[in-house]
Amino acid sequence: MSLHKPVSMRLSNKAIAGFMLVSMAFGLLLPAMVSPPFFLSEGGSNKALLAEIAKLESELLRLQELKKQQGLSLAEKQALDRQMEIASAQLSKGLQLSEQKHNAFLSVPTRRPPIPQNIRYSLPADGQGVVPRIFIPRMPNLAPLEVAERKEIFIKILLPLILRANDEIKTQQENITRAYQKGDREVLEQYAAQYKVSLDKTEAELYDALVLRVAPVPVSLALAQAVIESGWGQSRFAAVGNALFGQWVWNDDMGIKARQASDSRASVRAFPDLQASVRAYMLNLNSFYAYEGFRQNRALYNQNKAEFADMLAELSVYAEIGEKYVTKLKTVIAQNDFRKFSQTRLAPPIF
Repeated sequence: MSLHKPVSMRLSNKAIAGFMLVSMAFGLLLPAMVSPPFFLSEGGSNKALLAEIAKLESELLRLQELKKQQGLSLAEKQALDRQMEIASAQLSKGLQLSEQKHNAFLSVPTRRPPIPQNIRYSLPADGQGVVPRIFIPRMPNLAPLEVAERKEIFIKILLPLILRANDEIKTQQENITRAYQKGDREVLEQYAAQYKVSLDKTEAELYDALVLRVAPVPVSLALAQAVIESGWGQSRFAAVGNALFGQWVWNDDMGIKARQASDSRASVRAFPDLQASVRAYMLNLNSFYAYEGFRQNRALYNQNKAEFADMLAELSVYAEIGEKYVTKLKTVIAQNDFRKFSQTRLAPPIF
């Protein structure tokens, strides 16, 4: 579980007003996402609770479709992201309450999405092929499967999500290089804000700092951390909040309360879908100050000046168990031969 303390996600009235204005521009004012649903106060019947959960799930899908539109400004995308995060947190609260009321969200397999048939594709035999562009939004119930099949399906779900997020980072790298070559400081500063780079730098210094931070995360590492933090996708946090990497948030409204946490103030951050969890995990590794050593060794590794193990060694701060966490990472990667996926690619879009 990640130990870092992200900035509080609590929203101001001004921020909410801003989201509402953007929502109106899209023609979608979402009162359920501004005013907490009734179930957050643990009122209402089980039937009404399930109806509210279904509404929130539908709104999340609608927001995700809106975000796919072409020509959205950065502010509009950020507003949609924030609305999705609010809706996701409220959905997680509803699912938790459903669990508490013995409505058996987690104990009844049919409440979780079935395993999609299109996920039963063949993994590249040598790890150097391509995988289809199949992006599963929520983790299905893999518990009834035999161990080998459960692991295989988990990898097939995660691989496209990881590769997609890394492709997005590669696009950001290209944008940053292009902006630097054109002397476009405004674009450099936008990425600097996203990746928590101080703006008190020359353009050359900004560029150098961004080059270190804006880089893909090794596929084998992302797979291993997802395995450890989500229990091969079967943890309560993955099921209820699409949380694959155990990222903490110091705001109960945006996360899922851990039953046994060393810090009673912490919750595990919830996400609107699995892809959002992967993106947030990569941004965390690429921006949080505690992982500076990881980023430096990653740059050296990419230049053949460091070993793969040197990167892993810098992640002892990711979990409370410290060096034992690094050992677990090495074991999971080795036992499952995850490094073979380092050359795996995502199939190109069909249009």
